[in-house]
Amino acid sequence: MKRIVLLHGLGNSSGIWTGLAAHWRPDVRIHAPDLPWTGMGIAEWRHERDSARLVEEVLAATPGGGADLVVAHSFSSVLLLELLARRALAGNPLDVPGVVLVNPFYRRAADDFEWGMMAPLLDSFPQTMSEGIRLQSGDRPIQPELRADIARRLCEWVGPYGWLRFLDAYLGTPLIRVAAIDTPCLVIGGDQDATADVAQARTLAAELPRGRVRVLPGGGHFPMLERPAWFTGVLHDFLDRCDLSPVAGT
Repeated sequence: MKRIVLLHGLGNSSGIWTGLAAHWRPDVRIHAPDLPWTGMGIAEWRHERDSARLVEEVLAATPGGGADLVVAHSFSSVLLLELLARRALAGNPLDVPGVVLVNPFYRRAADDFEWGMMAPLLDSFPQTMSEGIRLQSGDRPIQPELRADIARRLCEWVGPYGWLRFLDAYLGTPLIRVAAIDTPCLVIGGDQDATADVAQARTLAAELPRGRVRVLPGGGHFPMLERPAWFTGVLHDFLDRCDLSPVAGT
């Protein structure tokens, strides 16, 4: 039995993965925890200055003794990347055979951040939240006005401090020593992602020593919701192709 840990992004919850349930292979066991930056739990997290450490704690508490694959979406992909590099540089690599970074935020150099990116990035946040709500509603669509109101409320829950935690993590990506990461990494992007441009996924995959990239044609910021069969198929394929070693309890 292979264990996959799924880490949701900022303002989302473990519910973002539920649409994948019918597509997992029978030899896969899923652990999808609600993280401190879930929509309803942000108040206790927003002043946290080391969220990568929280990811480390979540992974250490994985039922069954460890994970064969860790999948991190959006904001969480940045934190997982930071944790991988931190542990590698300390000579204590994270004990996970494979990692998938989904729609990551990543810039190679500090000069890649320009002042003009700030307003569009902030403006796109409620639109991204709204799109996630629309996709999760499935065959019971929420009226656009109500969906926009829910998205605004989510942004209010995240608040200025929560937003600063995201921005600080994103601005710190040029400082992450990705070249030190020897873990096999798959980077997934959508070529229509208006929040995390697919070029960032391609750049990150090229920088990682054992990185590869898969791009969802026509995909946006939530491939797990847009194309669940495609998404799980890509994960299964990567799981099979990784140089996987047994984890405790397997």
